Amino acid sequence: MKKKIAILGSTGSIGKTLFNLILREKKNFELSLLTANKSHKILLKQAKALNIKNLIITNKKDYEILKQKTNNSKIRVFNDFTQLDKIFKKKIDYVMSSISGIHGLEPTIKIIKFTKKIAIANKESIICGWNLIQSQLNKHKTEFIPVEL
Repeated sequence: MKKKIAILGSTGSIGKTLFNLILREKKNFELSLLTANKSHKILLKQAKALNIKNLIITNKKDYEILKQKTNNSKIRVFNDFTQLDKIFKKKIDYVMSSISGIHGLEPTIKIIKFTKKIAIANKESIICGWNLIQSQLNKHKTEFIPVEL
């Protein structure tokens, strides 16, 4: 059975590395969601490479461009993390949270309830928001995996 995964920050260095690993081992994994801030070209290329149906891109201009480029496809594009319940009907196996800086805190907190395990490769989120993260981890019985950078 394939492991279901989401990558927050799939166009950054950590996200790209994980994406490329999954691409090589695609028989073992299914990507449910990819996210980015601005890199709509990379995000769309990743989505097409593995037939990914859900994308979040937070920059308004890049969202409009990506929405237009995916207009006649089965790819759903969202502009923020408020509609995760439309993407996930049950918990997935893993989330890699690799959005850099404090901008990664809110998406990390919001996605915890939709995953069994979350790996966080973002020191700022852990340092600034550990109490919030830990509360959500406990509430939703989600396992935490710190990723050393």
